[in-house]
Amino acid sequence: MWQKFLSSATKNQVWQAPRYTKLGGQQTTNALKSSSGEVAESWEEKAVLIKEEVFPKPLKGVERKAQEKGGEMWKRITEEDIREAMFNQSVQKAPGPDRLGFKVIRLLWEWDSLRIMEIVKMSFRLQIQPQVWKEARGVVISKPNKPDYGVAKA
Repeated sequence: MWQKFLSSATKNQVWQAPRYTKLGGQQTTNALKSSSGEVAESWEEKAVLIKEEVFPKPLKGVERKAQEKGGEMWKRITEEDIREAMFNQSVQKAPGPDRLGFKVIRLLWEWDSLRIMEIVKMSFRLQIQPQVWKEARGVVISKPNKPDYGVAKA
């Protein structure tokens, strides 16, 4: 039914379609459980749990390993560089495979910018970037009179 609507929709109707797919009203989240089994029910408890689970503290010995492996380029990364990279992105962008959108990342920045800076710097020091930082999702939006979607710029 959705495909039928999109294929026969007028130009204005196509751009109204996202309204039909948005969840409306106030959204609540279920209680969250940490990897250690701790349950978070209040907003504040959930915020702390998400911060700890998503951005764990560095393991002992990782700093030494980082110093042995990488060069010195990571020292040039500043707080302003990281902040600019995050805040120049639209919060309207769809989240990637990790399901974290820029709105959430900005909130995490407000809670603990130092931890985010250390994660970014450590990834550059170790020359390892998480797979989810390298993936993107593309969505094809149907255009009228396009002969073949299998051919680029057709």
